[in-house]
Amino acid sequence: MNALTTLTLALIVSSMTACAIEPAKTVPEKYRVGQSHFHRVCASCHGRDAMGGNNAPTFLQEKFHPRHFPNGRIVRTILNGSNSGAMPSQKGKIDDQQIREIIKYIRFSQKEAGIIS
Repeated sequence: MNALTTLTLALIVSSMTACAIEPAKTVPEKYRVGQSHFHRVCASCHGRDAMGGNNAPTFLQEKFHPRHFPNGRIVRTILNGSNSGAMPSQKGKIDDQQIREIIKYIRFSQKEAGIIS
């Protein structure tokens, strides 16, 4: 590899890690792992602290209440992508335990927002 290629790769990797979305809210310890995984995998589309973004909706709305959007559906959507095709599959980017932690974090955030009790 020549010096220009090495420099280009280094800049790409640096910009990818520098653009990680950091949470704005502090959550209790038992939700921090899920918060971390959410911000690594989901926040670039679903927004900081699950507030929504330009490419995907917030989870802090009635539409995503567990009775309308149960945990199993979240798992399927993460692994297979959305039925509409708007959300791509995240299979291979995240494991089952990380998905469980993300769901715990989303449900905690919904509770904090008064969406669920």
